[in-house]
Amino acid sequence: MARYFSTNLGLFLLLGLRRTIVTDPDIKQFVDAVGAKAPLAGSEHYALFRRVFKRQNYFTLNKRLLVVKISRSERPFWGLTKAIIDFLNELNDYSVVLLTSPTEGWVFSKSQVNAHIRSGRWALREADGNYKINMPLPDSNMFSTASHFLSQVGAEA
Repeated sequence: MARYFSTNLGLFLLLGLRRTIVTDPDIKQFVDAVGAKAPLAGSEHYALFRRVFKRQNYFTLNKRLLVVKISRSERPFWGLTKAIIDFLNELNDYSVVLLTSPTEGWVFSKSQVNAHIRSGRWALREADGNYKINMPLPDSNMFSTASHFLSQVGAEA
């Protein structure tokens, strides 16, 4: 079965999506629980995404790209590279998932990501080109189960 991402860059056709080895076991547990998939290794789109993303933390859920990050700090924080956000903003739809465990975290839509950046809540550190994401994060974006995450992104199981 084919999956499509409409973009300003063209039409990405991802064929035969399936799980690949994910280096972080907590991200793998989350991805498996919500039913997201990694692009098929060897496809032209897999190669494109591997050039853009340094880690295997990008997945598809229905027609949406998910970028999944995890923080294990006592005071959680995350970083998103400006170049990645610029690339993602060429896509019609994506979500950024910020985990603190395999089951808990926050999810932000494309419009929410850009609103946080415009407002300065996610500040760009010029020295490294990363947006710094620190607590507190909005309760309205929080989830604590896979089914709650799926309802947040409009992909109920």
